[in-house]
Amino acid sequence: MIDQVFEILKENNLKLTPQRKEIVKILWENRGHHLEIEVIYNLVASKGKKCIGLATVYRTMELFNKIGLISRITMEKSPAKYELNVFDKLNHHHLICLKCGQVQEISDDIASEFKTIIAEEADFKVADKPMKIYGYCSKCREP
Repeated sequence: MIDQVFEILKENNLKLTPQRKEIVKILWENRGHHLEIEVIYNLVASKGKKCIGLATVYRTMELFNKIGLISRITMEKSPAKYELNVFDKLNHHHLICLKCGQVQEISDDIASEFKTIIAEEADFKVADKPMKIYGYCSKCREP
C-alpha cells in the first residue's frame, strides 16, 4: 500500500527524493495519527536521517496537501496537524478539542445521520467533505 503513495507522487510528476521518501515512511508508519510538522521532523531525525531540514518538511507537507496525499487539520490555538489519506479509510471526520488540541476520528456512519437531517431540514445537499467538530474532550471538560 505504501507503493500506492509513491505512485501518487509519480502521477503528479514529483520526484521521489530521499527526503520525501522518509516523510512518506513516517506518515505511513503513523497512519491514523495526526502529526504536527515538528513531530514529523523529529521522527525523521530520530531515524538518523540528517539530510532533512525543518523547512523541507514544511514545503513537502504543503506539496503533499496540494496533491491530496495528506489532509491538514487546522487548529485554533496550536499548530496544524497532518495525516496521510489512507485510501481504504477516506470517509471519516474529526472531533477536535479546543483546549488540548486532541484529534479524535469518527466514521462517516455516525456523520451520515447528521448529513441526512441537514438535507431534509435545510433542503441542503451535503458534499462528501470531512467534517470538523470542535468541542472539549473528556479530559478537558470542566466537571
